[in-house]
Amino acid sequence: MLRKMRLFLLLLLGSLFITACGQKGPLYRSPATEVNQPKKVDEAKTVPEVEEIKTEIRAIEAQKTQQ
Repeated sequence: MLRKMRLFLLLLLGSLFITACGQKGPLYRSPATEVNQPKKVDEAKTVPEVEEIKTEIRAIEAQKTQQ
């Protein structure tokens, strides 16, 4: 009798573990993560921008000295 009760309890616990785990519904893969990489900066594009900023600063300084 005790053997049958142990077997019954083990089967009951086993079935509870099997039915209680996992996600209900179809399985799916998570989307691939995107790696955030810094954009490559072309030096050819940045040099004229720096030169334009320098000329603007010089023009502003020249206006201040004239006033």
